[in-house]
Formats: sequence, structure tokens, C-alpha cells
Amino acid sequence: MKRLRGTWAVLAGLLPGLAFGAIGRVEVLEGTASRHPMGGVSRPLAVGADVEVKDTLEVGPKSNLKLTLNDGSVLMLGEGSQLFINVADFEGQERKGFVARLGLGKLWASVKKALAGSDAKFEVETDRAVAGVRGTRFRVDAAAPTYMGALSPRTLVQVAEGQVQVMPRMLVRSTPLEKASKERTQVPGPQEVTQEQWTERIIQLQADRQVVVDAELGTAKVGTLDRKVAGDAFGRFVTRNQGPKTP
Repeated sequence: MKRLRGTWAVLAGLLPGLAFGAIGRVEVLEGTASRHPMGGVSRPLAVGADVEVKDTLEVGPKSNLKLTLNDGSVLMLGEGSQLFINVADFEGQERKGFVARLGLGKLWASVKKALAGSDAKFEVETDRAVAGVRGTRFRVDAAAPTYMGALSPRTLVQVAEGQVQVMPRMLVRSTPLEKASKERTQVPGPQEVTQEQWTERIIQLQADRQVVVDAELGTAKVGTLDRKVAGDAFGRFVTRNQGPKTP
């Protein structure tokens, strides 16, 4: 059985147009949204529509979207959001793993707790951070790039319930002394020597806390949850549609 599942996974990777199984469904849609299957054509979404792994979801202006995943976890996206579902592995109502990339916009998630002993992950990535959880409620905002082709300059992660592990990614530039040292160092092989490198560290965020990762300032600032952000138009959509606490 494992070999057969592995064969289908390989085929799915080789044939982008191959239909994947539904991994979630649209529960609420205010305004417009669309899904763009990998290798396929963009299609408008409606309440009751299925979403699949490798879909890119896009939410229109003045619009909001709520999805329920196969394990009962909930995702909500605000206007202008773009989300690519990279990994979505479910066995019935049990989550084996979920990874999505928020290109820009606002995302809120209520993640169902994994079974005891399970290492099933749930991660949301941006250009500036990775937020990973087991079961909690949290929000991620990714600022729009300042020009075409640029990375998102800023990411905000807020925790409403439970705990979230955040790995900020910030570009660190070498000092003049480090640059001179690198110029004197011989590097074996045809690899490129740069004066920039990415630095990562792990931040554990508890409920009612947030972190702002600002690439331009080169900082990851942890503090109390900003209620003004949590209470914006998207936050009010979340409040209307979030339902009971995380199961």
C-alpha cells in the first residue's frame, strides 16, 4: 500500500495537470476569489467548491474567504491574499502534514490538534518567516512587495490561542571587516561568494503575543498583540466566522 501511494505521489509530481483529491472546501465567500491549479486554468470559487493541493488561491478586492480542511482545521484569507498550498496530506480526517505559502495578504488559521504522538505539522511560510503549529489559532500578514519581483518586506504573526513556533528570516549584510576577510579567503569549487547571508532563529510565541519581522530594519520584534490589527476589517470577518475554540 505504501509503495502504491508513493507511485501516485510521483505521478502527480510528473503530471501537473493530473487532478488531486480535494483537501478542503469553501465554507464562506464574501466577494470574489479564485483557485489556480498547477498546470491548469484559473477558476472562480463559490461556496461548496473544493480546493486541492498545489492550488494557488487568490482573493479579490474587498473580499474574504473561509475554507475548512479535511481534518476540520479552518483557514481564512483576506482581500488581495495569495496562498499556494504546497503540501496537504490527509488520511480521512487525520492530518499528516500541511504546508502553505502566503505570498501576500492576510491569513487566519484555527488548527485542529494532531493526535497524541503524531508529528503532523502545520506550517505557513512567507518570504520573511515560517510559522509552525500543532493546534492553535493564529494570524499571519505578509506585506505586498514594493516592486515587481521583490520579496515581501514584512511579516506579522499574531497568536490568539495556544503556541506558535516562528522562524524569522532576515538578510544580514557583512561588515567591512568581514568583507575584507572574505576577499582574502580562497573558496574551493565554482561556487559564488556573496556578502549577504540569511540568518534564522526560533521564537516561541504564546497566546496574546506577536512578532513583526521587518527585512528593511533587519529585526524581529516580539511584543503584546496589537488589538488594532486584530480588529481590522479582516479581523472582524474572522470574528463573525471563527466558531468555537480549537478542537
